[in-house]
Amino acid sequence: MQFDPTSDADELWNEFNESATPMTRKVEILFNFGHREVWNPKSKEPLKYWLPALEIARECSLVKEWIELTEAITREYIQSQSDYDKAIEMADEGLGLIPEFPMEEDDRTSQAHLTWGKAVAYDNQGKDEKALVHYKIASQMYADVNNHFLANIVGGSAIHAHIELGEIEEAEQLLVANRAYFLGKEDLSRIAYCDLLTVMIMIQREQYQEALALVLEVKSVEKQIGKLDAGTLRWVAKAYFYTQDYDQAISHYRQTLKLATKKPTRDLKEIVKNNLGLADVYEAQGKTKEAAEARFDAQAVDSRLKKPQLDDGSAALQEVQKLRKEGDFALALQSAAEIIEASSEAGDISLRLKGECERVFTLFQKEDYEAVVKTWEEMPQAALEFHDDLVIKIKNMVCHAQYKLGRVQEAAELNNQVLSDVRLEQSKQEQAYAYENKVEIESDPNEKSKLLSYAIETNLEAQNIDRALKITRKFRDKY
Repeated sequence: MQFDPTSDADELWNEFNESATPMTRKVEILFNFGHREVWNPKSKEPLKYWLPALEIARECSLVKEWIELTEAITREYIQSQSDYDKAIEMADEGLGLIPEFPMEEDDRTSQAHLTWGKAVAYDNQGKDEKALVHYKIASQMYADVNNHFLANIVGGSAIHAHIELGEIEEAEQLLVANRAYFLGKEDLSRIAYCDLLTVMIMIQREQYQEALALVLEVKSVEKQIGKLDAGTLRWVAKAYFYTQDYDQAISHYRQTLKLATKKPTRDLKEIVKNNLGLADVYEAQGKTKEAAEARFDAQAVDSRLKKPQLDDGSAALQEVQKLRKEGDFALALQSAAEIIEASSEAGDISLRLKGECERVFTLFQKEDYEAVVKTWEEMPQAALEFHDDLVIKIKNMVCHAQYKLGRVQEAAELNNQVLSDVRLEQSKQEQAYAYENKVEIESDPNEKSKLLSYAIETNLEAQNIDRALKITRKFRDKY
């Protein structure tokens, strides 16, 4: 699928909502919106588009798009969500769609991407043996499709896994060819990483002075090319620690912390490692209070990296409904906000959507129409289309709110969507509300009169006599 950042968002949504739009195109539109979110500095929530797109691809057996989405979602779970279990599940789903011995180069490349994703997820879980196996397989897969650049990048990760497992000889043997490749490419950044791997080997062999000299060279190169990495600074600090230059070690750990906490490239895992290293230095100096504080800081950040395990959220959602029924709108909104925050952190798009809908219901009941529309604009609208029990109700409320705010054109477009949606047949009451909205929006008096009759009749069919009488009185003598 192609990502087109220049396409107009409104036009894409209009195309998505057209019933004649093929499902492959709908998936591509959601894929595009997801990529826009990746570069959105305010939200960065591509999954609210990619997960619904994945559901369409699954239901319609769009295998090519299905595989491509599993790649993107696997990467997102690793890079932004830190949810490595889900990353592995998603990678396995994608790999299961590819033949065991794929002939097409695109399939073989996807196979390599997904295998690499699994390796990174295992690596982040500390499962070094599994990570190593998958790094090696992915590296060979890239080599088989003549992508030697990625083959060697993944190969570098395999070398690191060997070092973590204490397999120093194996790491050294692979490192020679890996460094030579990037030397031939004159890729100073990758050459520096190879040298950093050598520093790790030296430290394992207790060659501390040699390690310090080499890691300072790596730091110098990265500074000159403008790619100074927090991980490199941390290894400088470790080398100083092992040579017992504690002041320099503390200084570099602090530099690491400053770089790792810098937006927008904040690296929480690096912050944890940095604080643990700093604690070791303080302990070596006999500063137990400072060491305890550094370990507390590490634990505080590490706990935020662990995804909360959510149930289906039924009890929490029912609590919002109970508070709203009792008229306690402030507490209902607070509870809904907690559901939204927790589900967003856990990557549970379905529960987040339900929380957003409860927020809309509450805001609508307290007649805060501006907040209703604002919530609508921020919620994952594509995911809403897969919740038949919510979609019509929410759109009716938003349509009414838009009309109340004078946004008549938007209200008319949304109302047309509702009236043309086959799911409207599932609820006579929602049909009645849709006709009521149309009465408000419609400018032709003759059409208004006809629509009013539909609204009254449909309310009666829904056995909502009070509502039928209310709108009869409301529009009496007007149409």
